[in-house]
Amino acid sequence: MKTFKAFRIHQDGRGFRAGLEDAAPAAPADGEIMVAVAYSSINYKDALAGTGSAPILRKSPLTGGIDLAGEVIESRSPRFEAGEQVLVNGGGLGENLNGGYAPRATLPAEIAIPIPRTLDARKAMLIGTAGFTAALAVRQMRRNGQEPAMGPVLVSGASGGVGSFATHLLAQLGFEVVAVSRKKNVEAYLRGLGAAEVIGAAEIVAGDLGKGRWGGGIDSLGGATLANLLKSTRPQGNVVSVGLVQSSDLRVSVMPFIIRGVNLLGVTSTNCPPAVKREVWETLGGEALPQQACFDAVLAQEVPLADLPAC
Repeated sequence: MKTFKAFRIHQDGRGFRAGLEDAAPAAPADGEIMVAVAYSSINYKDALAGTGSAPILRKSPLTGGIDLAGEVIESRSPRFEAGEQVLVNGGGLGENLNGGYAPRATLPAEIAIPIPRTLDARKAMLIGTAGFTAALAVRQMRRNGQEPAMGPVLVSGASGGVGSFATHLLAQLGFEVVAVSRKKNVEAYLRGLGAAEVIGAAEIVAGDLGKGRWGGGIDSLGGATLANLLKSTRPQGNVVSVGLVQSSDLRVSVMPFIIRGVNLLGVTSTNCPPAVKREVWETLGGEALPQQACFDAVLAQEVPLADLPAC
């Protein structure tokens, strides 16, 4: 088969290296599809893998990109036919399967889902793994009883991908969102997404329990920020942990849980069950469809594959 350029990542005896290099498409085996990739987003995990900052790869070499959207051009699975528009996020892409930073990707059909009819490949990847994770977090909160009447919801790391979509999705559902970001000049951006208030840092809470300020929260930082959020969440509030940018450690007493009944919830976009993944994407294409202003705001830059560095 004809070769193409793909962003390949190596971690082997020669050390770490990454960049565009020649690759050949793998013919689909039974149960697999080949996708002509139209778009892939750039995530925090992609940055870690592409710079060698963390051991993301489970095998080497691999094509980077933990999500993708495009058209099925060859299928050996009854799940899809050639010509269907599909998206994939998680499921091992960019970790133990070749990912989206290539014109072609061959992958198990079971990890792909149809792109909702209200979206196209570009919008699907503007939402991408970040928007999916935010929607998954909001789903988890609501399934556990979170309601707007319970008070403002704190979103940490709000100017990042997950935080931006979490802010927008919560606001669309009628929640009062307090967005946290230490970045300068992002207040107008976050208010445009629906934040009612923008603060520079979550309150530092001494001791085991603080004043109940928040109805709940979505935290992408971990560490002290998550601990402080838990200490200051109101009774029965739900806090979803989605990241560890600040720290993977969590030092907090059991007091928020046994005194106020605070719920600490977790979500995983990588290992999300296929049925839940399909449900969340259908919601993102339906009642939770982001407004066009959100798509316009979160698009920082669009980069052709050919502009990535060579290996």
